[in-house]
Amino acid sequence: MSEQNQWNGPDPMAVMRISSAYWNSSVLHAAHSLDVFTQLAAGPATAEEMAQKTGADPRGMELILIACVGLDLLEKEGDKFRNGTVAETFLVKGGPRYQGGIVSMFADWVPAWSQLTDAAKHGKPVVQKQHDKGDEATRTYIMGMLYRGIPQADLLAEEVPLAGHKKMLDVGGGPGIFSIKMAQKNAGLKADVFDLPQTLRVTRDIIRDFKAVDVVATKEGSYLEDEFGEGYDVVLLSSMISQEGPDVIKNIIKKSFDAMVPGGVILIQEQFLNTEKNGPLLAALIGINQLIHTPGGRAYSAKEVADWAADIGFTNLSFRPLPEPSPFTLIQGIKP
Repeated sequence: MSEQNQWNGPDPMAVMRISSAYWNSSVLHAAHSLDVFTQLAAGPATAEEMAQKTGADPRGMELILIACVGLDLLEKEGDKFRNGTVAETFLVKGGPRYQGGIVSMFADWVPAWSQLTDAAKHGKPVVQKQHDKGDEATRTYIMGMLYRGIPQADLLAEEVPLAGHKKMLDVGGGPGIFSIKMAQKNAGLKADVFDLPQTLRVTRDIIRDFKAVDVVATKEGSYLEDEFGEGYDVVLLSSMISQEGPDVIKNIIKKSFDAMVPGGVILIQEQFLNTEKNGPLLAALIGINQLIHTPGGRAYSAKEVADWAADIGFTNLSFRPLPEPSPFTLIQGIKP
């Protein structure tokens, strides 16, 4: 090859790779919908055998399975396919770390994301809220949050010891998994999960499943409209900041402050942007998801949220990224 024909510019496949990224997720969504991973948990199988088990077309099934190998979800030996480590750990129904609810949740969001241009033009959500779509949609959404949240809840309980604390409020706590893990980790700590009635019908089932009824209760209300109560020495705001606009966030932090006793600790956990607001990508994409789904949500930096908490009266504020593989940043502060 002559020197003048050598390409020294940017990766010529970069645009295609970004443009076609939804192909990857579409394969996962289809494989999950066809119950591929749970069927393969029984043992390796050929494409023909998997087509018979799932009722799929043999050609279509073979192509899905091959693509799953390319995504490192499956492995292939001879003409038989088997689950890889990720699929075996997270995508087999009934497993302790099953994350199928997440797959279903993101699959449900595909039509909404196809309307991103409209959302950007008009600055308004293009879909209904999950709670406006019925009990089954709510359960799917909450269970998706649960499966995603279990590893993060285990990590937070390790990273933030709460020995000596007695009463925690989990604002917008959804499945309640952070309350469950924190209360079970810290003897003497009890928690209230504060959320909408429709959500809490699912939460109560989860609390029972985790045998946490003695330490975790539910508290019905809207963080937009209702006060939070009083006497709490821990308040947790987890994965909710990006859903709201600045004025709402400040009001939530103020109501948290008012609900706490002196010396209480606030914990704000979110996938925040860095201080320069030029990354990371996941936090930026979460901001886009809020543009599509909410009237005021966006991506924030940890510093700006910590500054709002300081203005409200919290002291000893700090923020730090939690250990990998967690994508979360944790803000901590004290009510003087």
